[in-house]
Amino acid sequence: MNFFPTSSRSALRRLFTIGFVVVVFVVYAYGFKVTDVSLKETQDPTRQSSVQRAMRELLSPDIFDQDTTTEDAFANVQKECTGTATEQPAHDESQPYVQLSPDCGARNDIITVEGFNFPINSTGRVFLIRPSGERQPFDLVNDTGNTIFDIDGHGHFQTQIALPTLRGDAGSVHEIQVEAAVPVGLPYFSGTTQTVIEKMVETIFLALIATTLALPVAAFLSFLGAHNLMRDIRIPLGNVFIMIVLLPVGWAIGQTLLGAVGKLGLDLGSGLLAGIGGSVAAIVIFGSVTRGMSRAELKPQGIEGRVREIIISVLLLVLIVFLLGVIGGVGLWLSERLTDGTAGAIGYFLGTVGELIQLIIYPLAGVIGAFYLSSMGTNLTTNVLKSVRGVQSHIAGGVMGAVVGGLVMAGVGVIGSMAALFTVIPPIVAGILGGAILSRLYEWRFEPVRPLHRSRGSFIMLFVGAVATFLITANVLDVLHIVVVGRLPSPDFVITSGIIGVILGAVGGALVGLHASFPMGDVLYNITRTILNALRSIEPLIMGIVFVIWVSIGPFAGVLALTLHSIASLGKLYSEQIESIDLGPIEAIQSTGATRLQTIIYAVVPQIIPPYISFTMYRWDINVRMSTIIGFVGGGGIGFLLQQQINLLRYDQAGVAVLAIAIVVSVLDYLSASIRERFV
Repeated sequence: MNFFPTSSRSALRRLFTIGFVVVVFVVYAYGFKVTDVSLKETQDPTRQSSVQRAMRELLSPDIFDQDTTTEDAFANVQKECTGTATEQPAHDESQPYVQLSPDCGARNDIITVEGFNFPINSTGRVFLIRPSGERQPFDLVNDTGNTIFDIDGHGHFQTQIALPTLRGDAGSVHEIQVEAAVPVGLPYFSGTTQTVIEKMVETIFLALIATTLALPVAAFLSFLGAHNLMRDIRIPLGNVFIMIVLLPVGWAIGQTLLGAVGKLGLDLGSGLLAGIGGSVAAIVIFGSVTRGMSRAELKPQGIEGRVREIIISVLLLVLIVFLLGVIGGVGLWLSERLTDGTAGAIGYFLGTVGELIQLIIYPLAGVIGAFYLSSMGTNLTTNVLKSVRGVQSHIAGGVMGAVVGGLVMAGVGVIGSMAALFTVIPPIVAGILGGAILSRLYEWRFEPVRPLHRSRGSFIMLFVGAVATFLITANVLDVLHIVVVGRLPSPDFVITSGIIGVILGAVGGALVGLHASFPMGDVLYNITRTILNALRSIEPLIMGIVFVIWVSIGPFAGVLALTLHSIASLGKLYSEQIESIDLGPIEAIQSTGATRLQTIIYAVVPQIIPPYISFTMYRWDINVRMSTIIGFVGGGGIGFLLQQQINLLRYDQAGVAVLAIAIVVSVLDYLSASIRERFV
């Protein structure tokens, strides 16, 4: 039923259109005012002159240089015309000489300079010789920004200059020099060009290393950030509890035991022969033990078979960490002995790798221990958890939920205590838990048979519970006051966060029990996307400032800044490419009974390699251009040199840097296009 006649609807549509145009007009009018768009400044003669000079020099880059021989002549100019003739230096009519007309004047007076007998077809410049001996070049009149003039085929020239402020009393005499330059030999790259080439090479490798370091991390995160791969990953809540509880235990064991093994490898590797001998011995021992266990007649599914798998996997981890330590020690040993030429570059690289391994060996051992113990504990307790049913499941869920909730909230409390703004993280996590609990209570009471998709009422309860829990937690932790004042929270912040986690975990665990399906894939997906979005929202320029403070001025700060931003950008592009792949190969592989890992290797990876190559090359291109801006805050590369040249108003030298950037970007674009054409 139409409540309005056709004519009324047409009038309303026209009225809406007019209103929309008016709103757009007002928005843009306000935008012009806010952005201070003004054409008056562009018409200022001084600014026009300055920009013309800057553009002229930028488009006249100091690319080449040439040896020259010079001939000069001198003349005198008197400050202000006092009626007394200005005495001129004696000159030979057959040699270069100059005449001034007039030969006296005050500031901004125009002096005509005329020269005779100079080298033919050469170029000349006029200088004022200051009392200190400094030479100040004159700008030519009616040729703003140019200080060079041409001498004709008869050795004659005539040009005009404007007098600057002359020191001394009226009648004081100042010396003017005219210098003619005659080129000798062939042109060659100027010092500016050689410096630009050196910095441009540094920039290319800066961008290359940043892209290379970001590639594996971004590729790994892209799988976690692909919703089509993660949304179906669901595991029982009891397994999640076991996994989280064992993470800190595994971290401690890994750092203590595996870390000591890695340190032993570093120490042995510092002596080359000891490192090689220790590595060979470790590989032989591992091979002997695994071969002996493989020959033993053990039932694969029995307890003895499980023990054998655990022993072999533990020994393999020990061997990997040990060999990694040996590699780091050997790298440090070689870096002390390879110091010259190409060998020195290799030694520097190996030494850096060794220092990196030395730095991360204990944290890496902790991570390996945490994930291995967590995975092993989850597998070993799966059957036990399945046997816990009914009320016992909810009681055990409440107990384990309290422990896990306390650990998780205490962990985010530690993160929140690092900075005032981070204090909002515990309330956010608590809000997520509170919303899930209230939504589950609603479903338990009003929706005994859960629908395939969350109902409107469940969604409302989720939102209400999340907001209410967030506000309550923020109030208990005094987050608003901490953020307003900008101070670090008190030591009780972590303890209070843990207590809140215990309460929420106990309620949630008791409510759903151990066998509730936990959307682990969605959790990992949302965490990964949040991290990528947070990193991508921070401009590399800001990251560069922070890293310059940390590692000082230089290209290393630029590498770190571009690496972080490249991880975020490539991770987003990669994950979106995974989300758009053809599902046919995946379904075909899954129909054969393939595992999730096999599905990814044989159905996903072949589809994403070509676009991954394309995105990676494009990111390298972006990093080359972005390193120019990073250099302005001390991030090294061509940008740092460009900033110095602009600050010193050396626009002709800056033009060389700009030209080099344009050439390199064009070459990289052609290179990436060729690679895409071949592989994509």
